[in-house]
Amino acid sequence: MIKLYKALLGLLTTALLFLSPAHAAESEPKDTGKVVAQLVSSHHSAPAGSTIKVALRTVLDDKWHTYWRNPGDSGEPVQIDWRLPEGTSAGDITWPLPDAIPTGPLINYGFEGVPFFPVDITLPANAKAGEMLIIEAGVYYLVCYDVCIPESADLSLQLMIGEAELNERWDSAINRALSGAPKSGTIDAGVMKVGETVIYSFTNLPEGDFSEALFFPNDMGVIKPSEAQTVTLAENGLKISVGAEYGWNNALPERFEGVLRFMQDGAPMGVIVEAAVGESMPIGTLIGGGVAAQGSQASQSGTAPPSSLGGITLWGAIIGAFLGGLVLNLMPCVFPIISMKALSLTKSAHGERASVRREAHLYTLGVIATFMLLTLVLLALRAAGAEIGWGFQLQSPIVVGLLAVLLFAIGLNLLGLFEFGASLQNTGSRLASKGGNSGAFFTGALAVVVATPCTAPFMAGAIGYAMAQSAPVMIAVFMALAIGFSLPFLMLGYLPGLLAKLPKPGPWMVRFKELLAFPMLAAAVWLVWVLSLQAGADGVLKVLLAMLLLSFAIWCWKRAGGGLVKGLSAISLLAALMLPLTLSVSTAPAGVSLSAQGYDKLEWSPAMVAERRAAGQTVFVDFTAAWCVTCKVNERLVLEKESTRALFKEANIAFLVADWTNKNDEIARELASHGRSGVPLYLVYPPLKAGEGHNDVKPIILPQVLTESVLRAALLGE
Repeated sequence: MIKLYKALLGLLTTALLFLSPAHAAESEPKDTGKVVAQLVSSHHSAPAGSTIKVALRTVLDDKWHTYWRNPGDSGEPVQIDWRLPEGTSAGDITWPLPDAIPTGPLINYGFEGVPFFPVDITLPANAKAGEMLIIEAGVYYLVCYDVCIPESADLSLQLMIGEAELNERWDSAINRALSGAPKSGTIDAGVMKVGETVIYSFTNLPEGDFSEALFFPNDMGVIKPSEAQTVTLAENGLKISVGAEYGWNNALPERFEGVLRFMQDGAPMGVIVEAAVGESMPIGTLIGGGVAAQGSQASQSGTAPPSSLGGITLWGAIIGAFLGGLVLNLMPCVFPIISMKALSLTKSAHGERASVRREAHLYTLGVIATFMLLTLVLLALRAAGAEIGWGFQLQSPIVVGLLAVLLFAIGLNLLGLFEFGASLQNTGSRLASKGGNSGAFFTGALAVVVATPCTAPFMAGAIGYAMAQSAPVMIAVFMALAIGFSLPFLMLGYLPGLLAKLPKPGPWMVRFKELLAFPMLAAAVWLVWVLSLQAGADGVLKVLLAMLLLSFAIWCWKRAGGGLVKGLSAISLLAALMLPLTLSVSTAPAGVSLSAQGYDKLEWSPAMVAERRAAGQTVFVDFTAAWCVTCKVNERLVLEKESTRALFKEANIAFLVADWTNKNDEIARELASHGRSGVPLYLVYPPLKAGEGHNDVKPIILPQVLTESVLRAALLGE
């Protein structure tokens, strides 16, 4: 009886499932938080071996969105993990036509409302009539509005094998989704990268309005989603120009696929396009100027034209660089080297004027040669797609470590702890502390290297302008900076009156030389601290060992002994130089502390700026780096003062820190968007007003040298 009861119950269940289309053709809806997800089928039943449509249906809360296959600036695409009966197969998702969805300064590609994601499901050929198939799927989606929430669900529906019977409700809904999805067409397209711009060209267009067309690449890394797509109409087609992304630095495919979105009969339409890489379509004579496409206007773009470059011309940049070079001589990072050069000139000031002029010229040559070498490295890295700026070399732990060891050696030399023989007097730290032709040249080169942690007034805007221009313009601006930097000492060689006022050589020079050792050693200590933030405790240990080995090498060299002692000295010196070459960036968090006493600091991101402004706060952003001397001076004298802490707390001002101690492409791009190529940069954003977009009001850019009064006026609008 029990067996008969179970058999009858099974037959009844099968019959009910067959007679209940709602259960056979759809899964139970699952509310995952911000989305109600459901699997729906185009059929109640279908023959073995046939292909049907099953779609993921998502009902999103108002204003929330999920993501397309290429999510744009951020996000993750909708994912379906099918778990199917043996012999059953699933095709690819037929993606709906995406929208460009602004989220603060970012542009995402995705969907709002009730998007469907149809998939072809092929049933097993050997399935028997009356058999019930269970189609299961694990679905995952990132759903975002003011925050992003990952959500998921396990869904299943049952499908009967038998005669084809459509489920009219879901079949019609799936067909509507398919009719609105992008389709293959006859559009011919090419894509080229010109400089930092990607240019798409399209011909054989269908009927429609292309004045605000958008192109959505299937893959990330082809274009910058948040940069405006500029549409230019032509008699036989159109072109779309937009900023290039990192994908162009890799091996390129023959074609980039994507979707061209336009308007047709008042409704959005999408056509699947394959753009041939490196080709340009014959679109004919241009008939329209560039128009920023919808969803990607400059007001929404995170990479809008630099706000501070509008008034800068080439001559303005050259003059600014020249004045910045002059002022750079007074910055604290350059003082020890400049003082050494002044000491060198004092030695020869009352001698032959020709000798003084020769040293001044060689110092200038060392400055210019080093600036030009830095410029060539910057150009090469920029051509390779790197996001870099002024002071980029100090983002390398190897450079910081070697420079710390070099300044330590110079300090020991200035203290008189070692003097190499005449054959070596033109090498290493002796070059920087002695006179002569090589000494003058090397002092100029070293002055440029240690100047990079500083950004002087007039200089930031000029370098930011240069970094966004062609190679000849960049070289011209950096040449002006080099000339301004070297001019004071060059003038000394041609102004006898000034030379005559310099004190005469005497015993005081020995004491002054020894005194200069302490700024050198202080600079070495500072660089070791910078290294601790870049390479961690292991990096500090390596550099301190290098300094110990260098000291031991000097001690051995000074001892009277044979070849064994000299060999030991050479081995120790080689080891001291090799240790910094093994340095690398630590995986631990590096850079500037975000937990200053008195007020909380937040890590900068474009989304965080938008979030704090939307919450009604004024936002102060500090673009800084541990190796930036100007940044540290501003922190000690202004930003860390008790009165400044009280101001931030009482006025409810959000303090965001963008730490550029180590290489960070996002920070480099943000600096460039404000016409800067280095730190410090200080921005003040007002709170958002009702109906105002994040980029409707540009931030206030504060001077590189901060004062409390300037900061207060910017924050409080005084």
